[in-house]
Parts: sequence; structure tokens; C-alpha cells
Amino acid sequence: MKEKPSSQVRRLTTEYVERKEEQEEHQRRRMRGLKRRLTAFAVVMAFVLISTSVILFQQHQTLNQSEQEQLQLEEQLAQLEADEADLKNEIELLHDNEYIGELARRDYMLSRPGETLFQLPRSQMVDE
Repeated sequence: MKEKPSSQVRRLTTEYVERKEEQEEHQRRRMRGLKRRLTAFAVVMAFVLISTSVILFQQHQTLNQSEQEQLQLEEQLAQLEADEADLKNEIELLHDNEYIGELARRDYMLSRPGETLFQLPRSQMVDE
């Protein structure tokens, strides 16, 4: 700690000393102002950086969600296209008389005149 100057020591009050003290006071004020400006600038920059980071993070999450949704929809589209191809194939087969006859014999146990149907147990049909 600084000790107070002794009251016995007389202080010089020349013009040079006063000017020097004014310069030092002016320098202290400038430094104080500079520190305030730098602190304010740092606070503003921190706010901008944090805001930008938050926005960037949110956009990254939104982008990831959109990509996941796109992949899911593409898989769904592929499945629907495969189903459509199967249904078109089924429609073409239903225009074939032999296929219709086969379905009638298999599902409804219908037979042609003079034809004998034999029904096998299901467990044997699965093994084949």
C-alpha cells in the first residue's frame, strides 16, 4: 500500500508539474475509456458469436431432420413403386385365363370336368 506523503514534505506546484499531472490524468481517462470500449466491444462480440452459434446449431438440427425425413420418404417411395409393379403384374396375370383357372382350383377347389383334386395336408406343402 502506498503511504500518504508526509505533511512535512512540500509539494512542487510548478507549471511543469501541473502539466505533467494533467497529462497523466488525461492518459488515465483515455485508458479507462479504452477499457470501457473494449469491454463493450467484447460483450457485443460475445453476444453476436453466441447468437450465431445458436442459429447455426438450430439450422443444423433442422437440416438433419429434413435429411432423415427425405430418406424415410425415399424408402417409402421405393416400397410403393415395388407394390405398384406387383399390382400391375397381378393385373396382367388376371387377364390370362390359365392363371384364373389355377386360382379357382387352388382357392375355391373348383375343377375341370373329369379332373380329380387331391388335397394335401398343409405341413407337407410347406416342406416342399
